[in-house]
Amino acid sequence: MFFAGPVGAQESQDFGYDVHGRLIAVHRDTASSSTVTAYGLNSADNRAAREIVLTMAAVWEAEALNHYTGYAQDEGWEANAQQPSSLLIAGPYTATVPSGFRVAVWKMMAGPSSSTAPLVKLDVFDLSNMEVLTEVTLPRSAWRSDWTYQWFELPFMMDSSRAGHVMEFRVHFFPITHVRVDKVGYR
Repeated sequence: MFFAGPVGAQESQDFGYDVHGRLIAVHRDTASSSTVTAYGLNSADNRAAREIVLTMAAVWEAEALNHYTGYAQDEGWEANAQQPSSLLIAGPYTATVPSGFRVAVWKMMAGPSSSTAPLVKLDVFDLSNMEVLTEVTLPRSAWRSDWTYQWFELPFMMDSSRAGHVMEFRVHFFPITHVRVDKVGYR
């Protein structure tokens, strides 16, 4: 889970914590790049490793992808409680995801709500096989604050038998409150 905080006019940071409240990742966005510093823990729960990588090796702007609900809004694609439940983001229909362990990444924000119902479902979809590789459903409580971008990640395995398959990183919207998606990608 991640939350964001302002650092300066040109940079923002999102801090990721595990279920025990330990820092495990820091996402940094600047005007020219987006990176994540991931921290590994040893068996004594001490930070034992640090790796800095691009947040996304391939990235797509949400408004440039396909949508079945919602509307363009500032820096992304958004839906509110008056829109129907459907795919907020469909695509990018890429056949270039390399084999190996990958992480799908979404940069999203949500409006206020006290509902405990699911707000979105994220999935990695192999369109060539019509198969969901992995998915997660997020309630409003997955966001730490209203109207603040956070990074959400979903690991998946792109085995060699899927080479050249058309892949999607989708957002299914449930009409509870506003949800805005800025970017979609993988690393």
